[in-house]
Amino acid sequence: MNKMMRYEFNQNKRSFWIALLVVVLLQAIPAAASQSYLESVKKKMQEEQLENYSEGLSTFEGWVSGQPFTFFLLLLGFFSMSWAIGSIVKERDRHTSEFLFTLPYSRTSIYWAKWLAHFCQVMVIAIVSIGIVLLIGRFNGMLNAPWAVTNVMLAGLLTSLAFMGIGLALSPWLSSERGALSIGIGIVSIMFLLHIIAGLNDSLMWMGKANLFHLFDAAAISRGEGLPVASVIGALGLLAAGSCAGWAGIVQRDM
Repeated sequence: MNKMMRYEFNQNKRSFWIALLVVVLLQAIPAAASQSYLESVKKKMQEEQLENYSEGLSTFEGWVSGQPFTFFLLLLGFFSMSWAIGSIVKERDRHTSEFLFTLPYSRTSIYWAKWLAHFCQVMVIAIVSIGIVLLIGRFNGMLNAPWAVTNVMLAGLLTSLAFMGIGLALSPWLSSERGALSIGIGIVSIMFLLHIIAGLNDSLMWMGKANLFHLFDAAAISRGEGLPVASVIGALGLLAAGSCAGWAGIVQRDM
């Protein structure tokens, strides 16, 4: 299992470091600029003497649940889906499956070693991103509810793991790595597009009902409401179902 995990880490080493750099930077830079932004918003609110305004416009926690959360979920979802959907198909497309599946390892051990490698990669990126956001918020003196910020980021992580489940379920049944990556990125992009469209008008809200971008209400979580149990179960259930479907596919299919 350890050897197979190292093999998978080496295959994804370049993309992992790119993902880590991109996701962390796109969390760190906005977080560092949040202080000046929130101060300008509060000043404008005072000048216009507005008493009723969205909490997301005036607190660090609410601000994190906006664009930073969307960027975090979108990027981590892209990478999670890409690694998962390419886990098996890349072996066939690169003609390494003939060698890999003749090694003295069962298909089950190969699959779950790949699964664990991808899971660890996603978790490392998420943990580093959460730590960076919390540190910057604490350094700026704007972090009032660390657990609210952590829960918002955990919502993004859980949704990304749900995307990972979808990718794992599809991977054994595809034959082209490029096609698989296109499908994976397409799924995330279409869901994000429907998420944007659903937010434009109340009559279009139906587009977001089966959308993973609507799995968690980040704004409500930032106000201290916590992670909804039903949404957590849904995300982990999709990960589990997709993982089991991918395992069944690799065991049954002629490689």
